[in-house]
Amino acid sequence: NKFSVKRGPESAFTKPTGLYPNCEWDDKTVKKLINKKKIAPRYPGREEQAPDLDECPICFLWYPGGLNRSKCCRQSICTECFLQFKKPTPARPIQCPFCNAQNYTVKFSGVKTKEEREAIAQEEQRVIEAKIRMRKEELAQQQEKEAELAAEREKRLREGPPPAASPPPTAQIRDSSGAARDSGGAARQEHARPSSLHQHHEQRSGAPAAEPRT
Repeated sequence: NKFSVKRGPESAFTKPTGLYPNCEWDDKTVKKLINKKKIAPRYPGREEQAPDLDECPICFLWYPGGLNRSKCCRQSICTECFLQFKKPTPARPIQCPFCNAQNYTVKFSGVKTKEEREAIAQEEQRVIEAKIRMRKEELAQQQEKEAELAAEREKRLREGPPPAASPPPTAQIRDSSGAARDSGGAARQEHARPSSLHQHHEQRSGAPAAEPRT
């Protein structure tokens, strides 16, 4: 079985698996790191899940023998993916691809114990349950909002349309001759003064009043 760990990493699992077309690391340097158990062997990944395999969250392949773990956030990563992120001579500090911590590095502890796998499974279950609760709360809030909108629409239908607003009063201005005009420019005639007032004015001024016609 080519996936058996008993053969030892120094036998055939120190060379590139072909997962990536290029790797900047020298094969001898990688072999030393694997033999010193600094990083996990370069086991070929599987597409099928199995109870004794661990999934790399970068390439989504399953590996035997355990994976590398980020020192910052303890996320698992296969050696091929790690060597793509961690350059041999980085020009600047490398960030963790999971939590963005600086000076990204990993350690290899071998195969996970039964207790570790159970703890991981419990944590994953808690995450799933939390996501389900959040989704239920979002749906409940959405339903409540939709019910409020429906009640508001029904209330408006019962009350009917709002009364029409009365038109504003027509503004009046006066032109240079003193004639009143409305806002549209149409002249309005002034009310004539009563004739009795005109006759009374003539009598006071001494002018004879006009004789009434027979």
